[in-house]
Amino acid sequence: MRSLTILMLVSLVVLPALSQEETNKSLHSDGDGWGLKIVRPEGEKSVLLIGNSICNGYKEYVAKELPDYKIVAWVNPYHLKSEHLFNDLIKVLKSEKWDVVHFNIGLHGWPEGRIPKGMYQPLLQNYVDTLKKYSSESKLIWASITPVTNKEKPYTINSEINPVIADRNIIAGIVMKNNGIPVNDLYSLCLLNLQLARGDRFHWTAAMYRMIAIQTAAIITYELEIN
Repeated sequence: MRSLTILMLVSLVVLPALSQEETNKSLHSDGDGWGLKIVRPEGEKSVLLIGNSICNGYKEYVAKELPDYKIVAWVNPYHLKSEHLFNDLIKVLKSEKWDVVHFNIGLHGWPEGRIPKGMYQPLLQNYVDTLKKYSSESKLIWASITPVTNKEKPYTINSEINPVIADRNIIAGIVMKNNGIPVNDLYSLCLLNLQLARGDRFHWTAAMYRMIAIQTAAIITYELEIN
């Protein structure tokens, strides 16, 4: 019944995502498009991965690292001021009882004007409040926003965009600390492995996605074991 609920939800969540203002092809989903992805339909624990195209890149590898877990990924192009964000988030959270919600949002919010100055922290807190309200029994884990590199020199940090990402990761760390939410530091992991950047500024190679998955699976397993 739960799997059927998820399948019915897919159509409800994919369509609004496709109507978003994200038209930059370099930001498009790294794989099979936006939407709700049932990576593994059954398992002893249910894990929801929320993220953007980076999540699309590592979701299958997470499933391989957690062979006994149900894995569902909500891959979307939203930022914290997107019109349909909270409606769709609530639908996904309410679709079943999640043991873990591993979430990330931020890479699509870097262009100037999308997130008003000084509003990132309260908007992210509102997002966290929504997670707590509609998935109150889930273990929440924040995944930090991944770095942005250069096209011309893909193994170097982008001096225009990445400072925005770095600053928001700092703010996100404060929000998560205030809410008692552990952090999966994907930013530092990628920063230490810039040679595995794809070369399109935002995405990564399969080797990097495997590394992300190993770290992600480890923190999910740890957080479930201690609670």
